[in-house]
Amino acid sequence: MREFRTTDEGELVGPQMHSALEKLDNGAYASMNQLAIAVGPNGSQDYGYRVVHRVLRKGFAELDPDHEKATPNGKGAVVLTTKGEAYLDEEGDSDE
Repeated sequence: MREFRTTDEGELVGPQMHSALEKLDNGAYASMNQLAIAVGPNGSQDYGYRVVHRVLRKGFAELDPDHEKATPNGKGAVVLTTKGEAYLDEEGDSDE
């Protein structure tokens, strides 16, 4: 059974979102596309994009066009926000 988590603010975080945040905890992804492929089941880019958009919309991550990993033609690298870091700290999954 898939485990849903709830933040202190009452926001639901599903298993794929949690997985995306854990991946970002290990470092920024150069683009939404790269993260989408990494979190989509069996590399499903379409499903992965839905997960990435949820993570961005909820403020757990953001796009940083000036990040050193950002692709030149993309919107920016996907990086954790302080909200995303705090969530991982609460869950005890952060490497820090």
